[in-house]
Amino acid sequence: MKVVSLPIRFRAVALAAVLCWAGAVGCYSFVPSQASSMQPGREMAVELNDLGRLNLSPMIGGDVAQIAGILQQQTGTDYTIKVSELTYLNGKTAIWSGEPVTIRQDYVRTFMEKKVSPGKTAAAVLASAGVVGGAILAHTIVSGGSGNGGEGKPVPPPGTGYRGHQ
Repeated sequence: MKVVSLPIRFRAVALAAVLCWAGAVGCYSFVPSQASSMQPGREMAVELNDLGRLNLSPMIGGDVAQIAGILQQQTGTDYTIKVSELTYLNGKTAIWSGEPVTIRQDYVRTFMEKKVSPGKTAAAVLASAGVVGGAILAHTIVSGGSGNGGEGKPVPPPGTGYRGHQ
């Protein structure tokens, strides 16, 4: 069985792709918003108060602590959100597929918007780099560390045998 080594350029591209992916995925968190109005189309979350939990329970179920999704519309007193996730008081979550829910301002304890989280970004980049580095190291060890899979080695002249070290 011949082990084929990956070219160094391919390894660099793979590493860059994984690091970019890590920087784009899972590096966000919801933080309290200071804005009095938010732009439609932005990802946001609302932490419900007791009044909100009570009045919204027929639509979304009981014991919901937070509603997350994309802001569809904001009026003076209401927010309509295309819901992507509910977080319950016990910490469990439920995924939704964008059903709109209208939430009155007096049902909300905290408005939050999605922002880049430096800590999560750093952790994702380090973890991804470790995975890619480990894969490259394992591949190098399996392929004998030559990096070229045996290509470019001189071929012995005809009629001679190579016996290795004796």
